[in-house]
Amino acid sequence: MRRLLVILVFIVLSVSTYSQQVETQKIDSLQEVMAKQEGVEKVETMMEYSRALAEVSFDECIQWGEKAIVEATQLQNDELVAKAFWKIGLRYLNHYELDLAYDNFSQALEILDGEGVSDLLMDVLNYKGRVELLMGEMDAAQSTFHEALKVSEEFGDEANCADVINNLAYIFFNQDESDKSLDYFKDARRRYMQLGDTLSTAQCDNNISNIYVQWQQYDQACAILQQAIPVFVLYGDEASLAHAYQNLGTVYASGHVDLDSSIFYLHKSIVCAENVGDQLTLIEDELELAGVLKLLNKDGEAVNLYQSALHSSEIIGYTNGLLEAYKNLGIFYNEKGDFTTSAVYLRRCMDLASEKGNQLYVNTVRPYLIADYARLGQLMEMKKELGLMIDNYEGIINENNALDEELTKLREHTEGLLKQYDSQNEQMETLQSQRDHYRLAFYGLLVIVFFALATLIGYIIVLKKRDKIQND
Repeated sequence: MRRLLVILVFIVLSVSTYSQQVETQKIDSLQEVMAKQEGVEKVETMMEYSRALAEVSFDECIQWGEKAIVEATQLQNDELVAKAFWKIGLRYLNHYELDLAYDNFSQALEILDGEGVSDLLMDVLNYKGRVELLMGEMDAAQSTFHEALKVSEEFGDEANCADVINNLAYIFFNQDESDKSLDYFKDARRRYMQLGDTLSTAQCDNNISNIYVQWQQYDQACAILQQAIPVFVLYGDEASLAHAYQNLGTVYASGHVDLDSSIFYLHKSIVCAENVGDQLTLIEDELELAGVLKLLNKDGEAVNLYQSALHSSEIIGYTNGLLEAYKNLGIFYNEKGDFTTSAVYLRRCMDLASEKGNQLYVNTVRPYLIADYARLGQLMEMKKELGLMIDNYEGIINENNALDEELTKLREHTEGLLKQYDSQNEQMETLQSQRDHYRLAFYGLLVIVFFALATLIGYIIVLKKRDKIQND
């Protein structure tokens, strides 16, 4: 399956580390402080109060976040209003309500437009880009991160530059630009090393290992992962360990063909992901492990994992997880002869992939879906999908023909320019030859003039001497 990279300094979903009693005490303390405040200080405390409520009551958390926006608006403090929108966006993001998070980050950016470079502007751009990544909007995320990088460079924030460059590398990887992705990851890694950030450097190594896996350079991937894992253990970074173990599981499944080791590391990844509440990595682990179990003919366990990954992806709206689960379940039931169930999953995969503009999944599952319709005798549906496949094929041919025509035109234009260049060179050579002839004629004429002048002067001198002799 298509692997996803770790997004450095990404979204860490809220995990409560305090008891309910401690959280309640914090909320009570904030209430007491807020009751004595006015103006900007009160709004700041309201935002903090909203964050504290997120672990107790999400509805109340949002209500107080909205109150902070209203209070800031009444103060006519644009930066404070933008900050309040950003804060409530973070609450929605941690609750995985991506559309609402995106709307609030966009509102904050609209307010900050033209206000100049600031920490807040960098933060809003960073989180807006991350939401776009989670939504699968790679082009939008790339545009946002490029803007964030520009702001970070103007602000002189080297750490944020490294974070943004790392996230851009992730985008290029998912857009099948591995060479560019590797360059960006190496750039981010270099910056982290200069900052003395050992953990982030190791996280970059973890990401780079994915590219080596894609290039089937499994020894390099394994070596770099074995170098990164001790750093994660030292820092107690279970989130990064989950990714590293997952990547090792992929190396052993795809490269070294050691399925037992693959299962071992994928189970370790699952434990780490569960410990930190990382649903995305957990879904990826289940999908990867299911694929390994299929190779071992453990179909029942594999299907259960696909179903679990599908259920979790539906809950959090994880598009890539849904596509991968739908595709694999559809193909599994197709191979087992359950064409009705297969068609259901493949149809869902097709519809979602079409909606998201992911042609790769469409092209992958369509032949299986056509086979399902043929076996089920659903000839109209089969004919429709065949027509779409043919249209897509013809579209590719037409696009290739159009590219060939453009290439031919470009070649003809280039040849025309070369001929024009040669003609101009010939003209220049002719002009240079004529210039040389003219120069030669000029110098010849000049010599004749000097010779005539010298003769005339000599003649005059002779005449004067003759006149003098006669007079004497």
